[in-house]
Amino acid sequence: AGEFVAPYVDTVEEDVEMILDLADVGVGDYLIDLGAGDGRFVIGAAQRGALAHGVELEPTLVDRARANAERVGVSDRTHFEVVYIFDADISMSAVVTIYLFPEANIALRPKLLAELAPGTRLVSNSFHMGDWTPDARAQGRTSGGALLWIIPANAAGIWRFTTPQGPARLTIEQRYQRIEARLEINGTRVPLESAVLHGDVIQCVAAGGTLALHGRISDTHLHGQLTLAG
Repeated sequence: AGEFVAPYVDTVEEDVEMILDLADVGVGDYLIDLGAGDGRFVIGAAQRGALAHGVELEPTLVDRARANAERVGVSDRTHFEVVYIFDADISMSAVVTIYLFPEANIALRPKLLAELAPGTRLVSNSFHMGDWTPDARAQGRTSGGALLWIIPANAAGIWRFTTPQGPARLTIEQRYQRIEARLEINGTRVPLESAVLHGDVIQCVAAGGTLALHGRISDTHLHGQLTLAG
């Protein structure tokens, strides 16, 4: 991945809250902050009832983060470690926060897409992810704002299933969370007016509402419901 070192920059408390709000962080979440600095995102998540883990390369900042967590009484819900962000285990997180330059974000992108489960919320303070369009944004008064992505499942390929009208084939082309879908039933093209992927959930609707498919992707299977008009 190369060696990326982001300079430590304080995030004002207002923007910490904005970013945690955008990610809808709360009780039951497990948040990992890659490049945790003095721990303010980790501590803010813990104060909302989440479990939170800070990854930071600078030992003095890790010591400061632990002291800050102890001072506000959230040591039992926080953990900080000295680890390079590209070596961190992020697979169990529900939310990942980052405050890195775009070059580091883009270098980190393959790891995020490969290791995070579909539906994981990824929030970047200020900086983009290259050609990966965010799902939502929030604008702060003192920063470049925040960008949110929902990790998509791998939906690309050909999905086959049966319907009362005969065998069906759903062909999907995918670029990050954006998909293009083509549906054929019994060899006849069914025009689709929308095809949306959100995490591991896919929804396709035919023109005129004559057909609706709502399903959840799990590895190589798509489980759900197909509704045909009439």
